[in-house]
Amino acid sequence: MSWKRGAYPEFSLEDIIAALFLLKEPVGRKFMAELLGLGEGSVRTILRKLSSLGLIQSTQRGHSLSERGRELGKELEKHFSEVCRVGKVEGFPAYAIIVKNPPEFKSIELRDEAIRFFAKGAMILVVKNGEVVFPEDGRPLRETMPELAERLSALKPEEGDMVVVTWAENPADAMKSAYHVALFLKEDLIPEQLKGLVR
Repeated sequence: MSWKRGAYPEFSLEDIIAALFLLKEPVGRKFMAELLGLGEGSVRTILRKLSSLGLIQSTQRGHSLSERGRELGKELEKHFSEVCRVGKVEGFPAYAIIVKNPPEFKSIELRDEAIRFFAKGAMILVVKNGEVVFPEDGRPLRETMPELAERLSALKPEEGDMVVVTWAENPADAMKSAYHVALFLKEDLIPEQLKGLVR
């Protein structure tokens, strides 16, 4: 446990986005805390703030998205997918996220962003002619990492989509660094009410 996971609620926009996707199904606070790598106090604060916006509802079974929350989730999914565990890369837990209609980008810049957000590494890929490839030279991922390529194609990315794979020491950091890259690319399209929750 690091010192900063103490009593102070401390979370990022990445935590809020991850929470919104998690809350598609009813989940308990303890499970959310473990999955997001946060203290229960932080999760309680996130839930309270989401509730104050009318985005979630709470029952005996746990917390889940309200009708309004589901609508917001659908809006977000027009820009990027929920992260998905895709096994391990370099021995670390890896997650992938699909970014729709990506703006112009430099792979190295996006990799740096992921690493700044606690990833050990990141791979920036695009879908071209129905195949997941490296954007710099169009080399198919399946030539070097066939297993990962298969897992990614199971996510059904579409032509022109960007696929970001990040890996980190723990699943929470791998997951949130993937969301971080998507948010870095799509920040202007994230509703202000969500950004306001971390100010």
